[in-house]
Amino acid sequence: MPVVRSGGVDIDYEVVNPGGKGIPVFLISGLGGARGPWAAQVEDFSRNRPLVLHDHRGTGKSGKPRGAYSVRLMAEDVIAVMDALMIPKAHLVGSSTGGAINQVLCIGHPDRVQSASIVSSWPRSDAFFCRQFTMRKKVLLELGWETYTKLSAVTLNSARFLNDNIGEFEKKEAEAIRTAPPAEAMAERIDCIMAHDEWDRLGRIKAPVLVLVARDDATTPPYYSEQLVRLIPGAQLRVFEDGGHLLYIARSKEFNACVLDFIRRNEPRMPASSGS
Repeated sequence: MPVVRSGGVDIDYEVVNPGGKGIPVFLISGLGGARGPWAAQVEDFSRNRPLVLHDHRGTGKSGKPRGAYSVRLMAEDVIAVMDALMIPKAHLVGSSTGGAINQVLCIGHPDRVQSASIVSSWPRSDAFFCRQFTMRKKVLLELGWETYTKLSAVTLNSARFLNDNIGEFEKKEAEAIRTAPPAEAMAERIDCIMAHDEWDRLGRIKAPVLVLVARDDATTPPYYSEQLVRLIPGAQLRVFEDGGHLLYIARSKEFNACVLDFIRRNEPRMPASSGS
């Protein structure tokens, strides 16, 4: 896979359907950072346009330095990939930490954003958020990747989805544990999302924004999405009755249809032709 250098860190990325004619979609993962969890989106989102995915710094096949993590740096990594591919604008779809990255991109690089879908995300890290992730970091550093991964499966997914897919979960957990990045790198990533706060800048966003959340999301409960919609001018809200934090996996068909409809409605309008 190709790699681009961003702020001294190698960022691994891929493009599906590079010859597609529409404005590209860029899928941006959550805290785990690697692009694999978007598997249920790849076919639908690349059907008529290029689809870009990457591994965040500190995850997957990208570089894993120490002391080089912030949401704003991760946003610059997205711009570096877009620059390498000569993509002037993209439809951004980001889940959780990816949604925080989208906020930063909409504010700091408005000319590069055609639309933004912000999924299961939050505008700033409050006491609930920080307590939750402080404990997750403690579990990771003191008990290791296996316990952290299995605990995350319980906290990030709805009970129904986990029960219905337990065999698949166990396979994916084993692979995630086998390929996990250094725990210290993930701990620094957790620190950087606990520092996320775009509350006072969200009113500057001009791009069309769709905010999506599941009612049973225990990691970023719906009140965060309601805050985002209040703070971002013109933002739309879609609440799913269930799906947990990983909404795009648990409710992939409905999620894909909803986001692709939003993308289609926010394509550039062709100038009207003058009749003779």
